[in-house]
Amino acid sequence: MADRDDEHDVKGLLKAAKDEIGDLGGWKAFRSGDWLLRLIQRAFRTYYQRATIEDLRDKYGSRDRDFIEAKLIKLACRMSTLLGAVTGAAISADEIVSIATVGEGGIGIIAVGGLAMVAEAVALVRLQLELVANLARLYEVPLDPDDPEDVLTILAFALGGSVLELAGKATSKAGAHLSKEAVRKVVTKDALKQLQAIGRRLGAKILQRTVIKYVVPVASIGIGGGWNYVATRAVAKIARKHLLARHAEMNPPPGAAPAT
Repeated sequence: MADRDDEHDVKGLLKAAKDEIGDLGGWKAFRSGDWLLRLIQRAFRTYYQRATIEDLRDKYGSRDRDFIEAKLIKLACRMSTLLGAVTGAAISADEIVSIATVGEGGIGIIAVGGLAMVAEAVALVRLQLELVANLARLYEVPLDPDDPEDVLTILAFALGGSVLELAGKATSKAGAHLSKEAVRKVVTKDALKQLQAIGRRLGAKILQRTVIKYVVPVASIGIGGGWNYVATRAVAKIARKHLLARHAEMNPPPGAAPAT
């Protein structure tokens, strides 16, 4: 019964994602990669504001952070796997129309005519954004819903980390986390452009990987589910590392020298 409920939820998530494609800029935004930053700005605030540590404790009947963390990650991975399987089952060979495009900076991507793959990319990122928001609340690390840098950092490292290198050190918190005041001083117009460029490249890369896992219609049922599981596990691992580092920085042990 639970599996049927999960499948119903996933199909609802896919339908909502299809309806959202136009609001994210349509096919043009997906070809350029602009859709990702728009999705983060639209969705993350809702997930982050909706999640509270009290609600998480009530939902899972525990105050044990490790227990709740394991439950959150298990649920996200299960839903991501099912999302891939449902999408793979819905795709047939005649639905796939490959179009070679060139994004900003000469990055080549592959786009598809069918809505299924695009909707799956949106739905998967939404599942991962909700996981990041819940983990941030669980670790009691405040994230600014209007500043997507933390989320982009987590997603980029989950994809291998190479996307962050395109931005330079100005907008990356991977090595040293800056205070909000310091960020305001560092983030210039040029840096904001770099941040937008990360979003575009990362959005293009996510869509490209989505296409690749569904190009073989029958096999894609298993490939899509397995790939989504691995991707969501990677997001969970990177988010945990990133957020716990932020938590430790915000809560140094007594007598420790202040962070510079």
